[in-house]
Amino acid sequence: MDSSIDSHSLLQPSCEVKRRRSSTTMNDLPDGVLMEILVLLSLPSVVLRCKWVSKRWFSLISTPYFARRFVTKHPHVHHPFSLIFYYPDCCSNRRLLITTNSETEPELELKPLAAYLHNKCDPNTSSLRASCNDLLLWCDRAEQMVQHCPPVTMVFYSIINPFTRQCLALPPRLVPHPHSSSLGLRVGIICRYDYNNDNQLSSSFRVVLIPWSRTKFTTQFNVHIFSSDTEEWSDSVVLCPPNLDGFKLSLVPLPAIPYKGFLFWSIDGARLLGFDPYNSTCCCVIEKPVQSEQFQEIDCLGLCRGCLRTSQISGYPYRNEHPCLRVWDLMDFDKHSNNNGGRAGGKWCLKHELYFNQMVSEKSPWLAQYVTRIFPLVSVLAFHPNDADIMYLTIQSKVVLCNLQSRTLEVFCDIPQSGLGHHFIQHALTFVLPSWPTPLPFTETGWHC
Repeated sequence: MDSSIDSHSLLQPSCEVKRRRSSTTMNDLPDGVLMEILVLLSLPSVVLRCKWVSKRWFSLISTPYFARRFVTKHPHVHHPFSLIFYYPDCCSNRRLLITTNSETEPELELKPLAAYLHNKCDPNTSSLRASCNDLLLWCDRAEQMVQHCPPVTMVFYSIINPFTRQCLALPPRLVPHPHSSSLGLRVGIICRYDYNNDNQLSSSFRVVLIPWSRTKFTTQFNVHIFSSDTEEWSDSVVLCPPNLDGFKLSLVPLPAIPYKGFLFWSIDGARLLGFDPYNSTCCCVIEKPVQSEQFQEIDCLGLCRGCLRTSQISGYPYRNEHPCLRVWDLMDFDKHSNNNGGRAGGKWCLKHELYFNQMVSEKSPWLAQYVTRIFPLVSVLAFHPNDADIMYLTIQSKVVLCNLQSRTLEVFCDIPQSGLGHHFIQHALTFVLPSWPTPLPFTETGWHC
């Protein structure tokens, strides 16, 4: 043994080894090890920051396998959500309000949502028109083509995922010029994305436009459909369900709701029209609940815990009795059982029946007093997507949380600078963040944000 080399020097790493160790970075890690580190981070950290570090990280995080690993590590019992709606201020300008329950930790993930949408969408020149989980349909602008007879309008739509900051512009589309801003197009968006499918790297979605008509649809109606698969608009003529004496789209433009492959709109007689954009020959009508008020439309349409839900406030303003709030869920709906003369399978189940004189409020007693006065002005804003006992009402300049089980009313948030009263407030869109954000397809023109 060479006595000139002592044992101490053998235990000390060389300068070259030290240099190698100090220069080791995350990029030197194998994909599997790097993935196991990234899936431990929060959703905003992964999607908004880590994904854009490098092409390698982007490719790794964009895979369905990464999405599955992340969801396994972060199981969400309740998905965070926001309510998005417009209201007029004291100068009659349209304002956009995004409400989020920031007291709970999951909702903190949606904190940047409001700032992004306020910066993106000017409420006086553009409009958010529909939602499907975390995707929003945004009408950037509409330009009337005066040289056409009859007049037509060129509409410009985009799909936004405000959480991932992705925005995909659709090709412009010519549509019949609307009679008014509210009686124009009925629009909706529906999306398919399954991160359990390794071959599906992005979502597949459809946007549907149905021109409103003053007259009843008796035999057929026209729809415009944009497909993300073909990146094109198409026209379809849809036959009305037989044996139903036709239908008219409701005067109140409730947002379209995607449910079990269908898009649902409210139509006359408190009924629903269902249309399958992936099979443009398939449509159905769901009859009104048996307990609903006659000659009165539904007040709200939405989803709650995966069920299609609707509501109606009855008993005013034309009857001398206390108003009653009723809520129904659609049970046993089967899209493949549409063989009953156009009447879809399923039945409405009355979940709640709450008279206004039964409501109480500990923190805001004036709410209980107000709803029991003669002709109180109360409207339904939205359903809670996770809690079947909670819904949101608008009373004067407040968004009010109504607990249907305990029959309590509490102020959820103020509507700032509201000048024309709550009855001018549009129904809310519900933004719900899934366990993993819905990726938009990357087209030849790319995303713009």
